[in-house]
Amino acid sequence: MGRRNERGTGRIIAAGWDGADDEGEAPHPARSVDGASAPSPRRRRRWWLLGGLAALLALVLVLPPVLVGQRSPETEARSFLQAILDADADTVREHMAPPEDGALDVALTDQVLLAASDRVDRFTIEETAVDGDRAEILATLTLGNRTLETTLHLTRQRGGLLDRPVWELDPVVLPVMRVAVPVSATAVLINGVEVALPEEVMASQAFGLVEVQLAVLPGVYQLSAPAGGETVTPTTVRSSVPPVLGPWVNTLVELGYELTDAGAEELSTYLIDTALAECARSTEPHPVSCPFGAPEGVTVEGTWEIVVPPQITVSGGAVGYYDAYGFDGIAEFTVPTGDGGSTSHRVPIDERAMGMMDRDGHLHGTWFGNQDTIIF
Repeated sequence: MGRRNERGTGRIIAAGWDGADDEGEAPHPARSVDGASAPSPRRRRRWWLLGGLAALLALVLVLPPVLVGQRSPETEARSFLQAILDADADTVREHMAPPEDGALDVALTDQVLLAASDRVDRFTIEETAVDGDRAEILATLTLGNRTLETTLHLTRQRGGLLDRPVWELDPVVLPVMRVAVPVSATAVLINGVEVALPEEVMASQAFGLVEVQLAVLPGVYQLSAPAGGETVTPTTVRSSVPPVLGPWVNTLVELGYELTDAGAEELSTYLIDTALAECARSTEPHPVSCPFGAPEGVTVEGTWEIVVPPQITVSGGAVGYYDAYGFDGIAEFTVPTGDGGSTSHRVPIDERAMGMMDRDGHLHGTWFGNQDTIIF
């Protein structure tokens, strides 16, 4: 018996549309039950792609603040300390604590800081301690061959759910430099830069010096009063502030003027033509603040005459005052006698005097004679 092949009747299954059917038309798209066209797979893929891009963009904008974290407290501390090295006065002012006791911040300018002969040139973060939302940074500052420790404190500020926590530097207390300036000065020169002083800090006294306090950074400062005319020359004083941040106050720095030859002549003229002339108008035997007096035992009133004006020498002084000395002068005191006549007594003029500059820059003087105390 032989084998035979049995073939069933089959149908052709197309592998795909090749666009060559009898009618020359493409297959109709699928339709929904109600007859509307259903979205094609290509359109659906497009919407998925756009949605994915939107989600990715949201992750880029939202996740970095939340997941990446915030700048460390050490980074914030470094930024502030670097501002000190860079003489960035604006950044320093932003983080400084309000000065106390009337201290002024007028010396915190880029020009003053950059002109300093020496300032902080290096810092090192030695230790960082974090306790919850508080942090403490121990750093060292170096100025020349001197290195000192300083401590900075920071607080972590927390915002909303999607806001990144931020470490903020607590206000930093800066050193204070005490400076005494002449009452005639409306400014002070710091490192050669003229810094105006507010009117309200100037004293109401007529003579001498007035103290002002200046918030400063560590460094070496050259200070002087401004130019005062042909009668005086400003003296320059050097003051050093160590490499520290925090409460620190220097010993009072006194600024003043040296008298020129023209200044010494002006003071001598005032002592003779004004102060001594005023003494000569007195009728008292021992006029107050005058360089002469009647001999012991003469108690009645009389008249004074300057027979020989004294010679005047002027030397240096302190706190806005100048030392002077009058000598080789002669004064005569004439008193009436009981018989209608008069008696004259000649006395030497040999006494110390003092000069000072007023608020308008003019020199004045007074004598030390015939007084127990001197009130400036």
